[in-house]
Amino acid sequence: MARLQSCPPLAIRSGHDGWLIDESGRRYFDSVSSWWVNILGHTNRRITEAIVNQANELSHVMLGGCTHEPAVKLAERLSLRTGKHLGHVFFASDGSSAVEIALKQCFHAKAIQGQTARTRFACLRNSYHGETIGALSVTDVPLFQDSYRPLLNDTFIIDSPDTRLDNEDAALKALADLLEKQGHQLCALIIEPRVQCGGGMSMHSSDYLRRVRELTRQ
Repeated sequence: MARLQSCPPLAIRSGHDGWLIDESGRRYFDSVSSWWVNILGHTNRRITEAIVNQANELSHVMLGGCTHEPAVKLAERLSLRTGKHLGHVFFASDGSSAVEIALKQCFHAKAIQGQTARTRFACLRNSYHGETIGALSVTDVPLFQDSYRPLLNDTFIIDSPDTRLDNEDAALKALADLLEKQGHQLCALIIEPRVQCGGGMSMHSSDYLRRVRELTRQ
């Protein structure tokens, strides 16, 4: 909070495409899409019209015991994108909530299978997955973690691949070693696909992800 005294927040009045406009009319290019929410730009006409049309029909209904056509259509489209390997869709309100749900579902699945020793998760070094307690536990950015470390679950941290360092083979070996030594405790491995933004925009190849999946299936 002390930082706000020397660097107060920008008072934004409006936005258009990739630009934000403050109260004095000064323009700022929103290079992070307001934390990746507005990747199609601000006040996108098609999105605005879709929101208005849907709000005029049905603004919200809980998905606990209910459903509605837009949710069904979106779930079907997501399933098609996975070659219909995705049989169920669980909608969440934000990224951290989605991570929390995924972690709980992984644990629940192992428990149902009788694998009750699999209670720990693994993530990549310098990874970022959110700031709720579970999501923060599988994050490796001290700036976000340090104040809450006593509350966090114990997570395996493995070496992160970075195409700039040509270290994907070494990162895969680190994963293989973890699976060999601690696989009996591991519930799931969580990875940001292709790019780790919080880790300094480090990127890895699709081949790395395929090889990770091969290792975790063994």
